[in-house]
Amino acid sequence: MESRPPIEQAALELLARWFDQERKNQEGGSDRYIVCAGLAVLEILKRNFPIRAKDYLTRGNQVKTSGPLIKKILREHGETRRYSAEGGRTTRSTRPAAERLVRVLNEHLSALQSLPSPDREAIAHDLQGWLVRNFVTAYFERQQLEIEVSLSKPAPQIIGDIIAAASKRNQAGCVAQHLVGAKLALRFPNAAVENRACTSADVQAGRPGDFTIGDTVFHVTVAPMPAVIEKCADNVKNGYRAILLVSESKLQAARQLAELRELQDRIGILPLEQFVGQNIEELSSFGKSQLADNLKALIAAYNERVAAVETDRSLLIKIPENL
Repeated sequence: MESRPPIEQAALELLARWFDQERKNQEGGSDRYIVCAGLAVLEILKRNFPIRAKDYLTRGNQVKTSGPLIKKILREHGETRRYSAEGGRTTRSTRPAAERLVRVLNEHLSALQSLPSPDREAIAHDLQGWLVRNFVTAYFERQQLEIEVSLSKPAPQIIGDIIAAASKRNQAGCVAQHLVGAKLALRFPNAAVENRACTSADVQAGRPGDFTIGDTVFHVTVAPMPAVIEKCADNVKNGYRAILLVSESKLQAARQLAELRELQDRIGILPLEQFVGQNIEELSSFGKSQLADNLKALIAAYNERVAAVETDRSLLIKIPENL
């Protein structure tokens, strides 16, 4: 077992407890922003202690982190794979996570203040290494999504099985978005079908929805909320046709939300499993052999789109052997 100086061991135990607590209440299905917050704060610790707000926050109250900074830190620990394009900077929970870590360090590790700068820098470097080994490397080693495909099932049910498998890993929303994107790309090969990371907000990206084909805007969600209905309302007001694709189990909930805004006759609300799967059935002429070929093509297109925009490679789907 690795032996550490008492002050470094105490710091590591505090870091581990902080990380565990942040993970319990993390935003979304990824803990990358927590890792980035920790790496960025520890980078400040190398130079300053106690850490003040101006040391780690910009004038805009964002954490002083970025993709290039995180890339540099990871490279120092032998990790060269792309981890976070923004370094967690644009995730709203990054700053509160960083603030809590700074508070823990300042309140419980006052002994760091009396250490020579090289010693404190070495401790911060080792703590960063702990984060990289235990969470960054593990992130890249997560397995691809594995699914079982029974060609005796209707294609919409197969799509539902994929969404269900992704849901167990808190990835259903991202997987659903990219499945719809892959379906549209296959169905309209001459159209420019948008391909964005699933964390890219529509408003921030300056687009009316997840996908636009002709004058129709598509929104994809497995958990419909009033906000997506408002986006559909804006689409209609701006002259678009709006289609909301939701998981079949949430279809009634989405329709009730639309009724509350008296939009039930203005927007289309469809089960995404049916939207994707029915097209695959039609392309396959409702035959098993062609169904296998077209499901394989769908997953291949999905993987290509995911690989182009997502850093989380566990979103990739392993193509079943029977396809």
